[in-house]
Amino acid sequence: MPDYAFHEIRGYPGIKGTLEISINENDEVFIGGDPKGLKSLAAVLNWLADVDQEKTTMPEGEREHVHLRPRMSSDDVGELTEFSDETEVCRLDAKGSGKFPDHYYT
Repeated sequence: MPDYAFHEIRGYPGIKGTLEISINENDEVFIGGDPKGLKSLAAVLNWLADVDQEKTTMPEGEREHVHLRPRMSSDDVGELTEFSDETEVCRLDAKGSGKFPDHYYT
């Protein structure tokens, strides 16, 4: 496991309130929450967009990202509701080069 973790970067706001991210019966992504949960998701997205990847300790070529996981019990550290699917939110631009993954056409 790498030594680098996104929590090392200052300002990670985390998810507050109630937030569900799941796949519905039509295979569509569902994002729902109370106002606090939705605002905190917006804060996480803004934080991720604003991170200066060049000032992080992650290796060159990596991309800043966060994993949002369901909370399966009251003492679990997950940030999403128990009905959620684990969700990765990722920057596409790589540290150092700014390149997107090879399968993207920009």
